[in-house]
Amino acid sequence: MAYRLPPLGWIRAFEAGARLGSFTAAADELNLTSTAVSHQIRSLEKFLGYPLFERLPRSVRLTGMGAAYLPDVRHALEQLATTTVKLFGTGAGATVTVRAPLSFVSLFLAPRLQRFQSAYPGISIQLFSLVWADALPDESADIDIRFGGGNWPGYEIEMLLKEQSVVVVPAHLSDVARQGQHKLFAELEKQPLIHIVGYEDHWAESFRLLGMQPPSEKRSIRVDNSLAALMLAANGLGSAIVLKFYADAATALLPVKAPTNFTLPVESAHYLLTPQSREAAKPEALLFRAWLIEEAQRYQNPGKNGDKRKPR
Repeated sequence: MAYRLPPLGWIRAFEAGARLGSFTAAADELNLTSTAVSHQIRSLEKFLGYPLFERLPRSVRLTGMGAAYLPDVRHALEQLATTTVKLFGTGAGATVTVRAPLSFVSLFLAPRLQRFQSAYPGISIQLFSLVWADALPDESADIDIRFGGGNWPGYEIEMLLKEQSVVVVPAHLSDVARQGQHKLFAELEKQPLIHIVGYEDHWAESFRLLGMQPPSEKRSIRVDNSLAALMLAANGLGSAIVLKFYADAATALLPVKAPTNFTLPVESAHYLLTPQSREAAKPEALLFRAWLIEEAQRYQNPGKNGDKRKPR
């Protein structure tokens, strides 16, 4: 089959110009002159028979056809780069820097990362943890994962993982749960409750959903991340409400239980963020990103990919 394809150089010039909004910036990234980039894009437009950019005094802007063309062009380039790394490896010292919430690193990535390292031993991973979803951007990170409502100006955003929350209790309370979730919550009214900053309403909302009066907060403990909440619960200092995939990891490692079928809907989710101003991603970063998306899908579709509770 003969493919009707424009030269790869023209495609790269188009993608860079679209991403950066400037032929001059695209030329700097591609180590070409602005004239060369402009010529390549005009050649592409002539080949396709449509204008892809509006030329403005100080920048360029995609036309409707250019905007429609860009997503598939970007996906094709990423696929080509990822496949090249998969088959032929990377250069010496290839490193992927990942920035993610502390709890996500500890309870989702850590139990699974061995799979990536086994498949791609030539790629080193650097993990940097953050606590707050509104932490200042760090464009040195190849992969940036945030938990929140999906609104981060200046980033391209893709949902990675969305899950409900569940109740996690110290192991000694699991026997109470066998008598039913209302019995468990009645017992929890008498126990210390652990609140995660930013989500302090979760306990009150859970009691209300069960038609019960929310307890007082006299014996409550507040923490700023789910990992700390689970460690406190493991040491008998109270019960916590955390995302289900955090609970799955914790119950496999710590003396805690998630003994009830009660779930609390959560609007927030984990997202993959890419700065809109960033240069083209490194091939090894694209490979890690694709692996991470597969791991999230593996968790969310256990019937097809394995048991949720056995991430190894």
